[in-house]
Amino acid sequence: MQYILEFKRGSESVKYLKGQPKDEEEGLDEEEEEEHGDTLCGACGENYAADEFWICCDICEKWFHGKCVKITPARAEHIKQYKCPSCSNKRARP
Repeated sequence: MQYILEFKRGSESVKYLKGQPKDEEEGLDEEEEEEHGDTLCGACGENYAADEFWICCDICEKWFHGKCVKITPARAEHIKQYKCPSCSNKRARP
């Protein structure tokens, strides 16, 4: 079982996906596989795996392995709005 957790603070929110630890995981059921099977990490391009922590960019809405963008689940709880490295490097248009 995995969870999409969304933390809201005022009008801002952060979404992340947390799967089961490996020792509790019995494999993806068909519904989970359909829903996330084609999800690719925006940084490394690898497929979704239920036992890994993922975080979603609030700007481009791409999903990333936490390890690829150096975000832990504990750190994610304190982020008001997550911007991936690509969106963080974009400058606002004048």
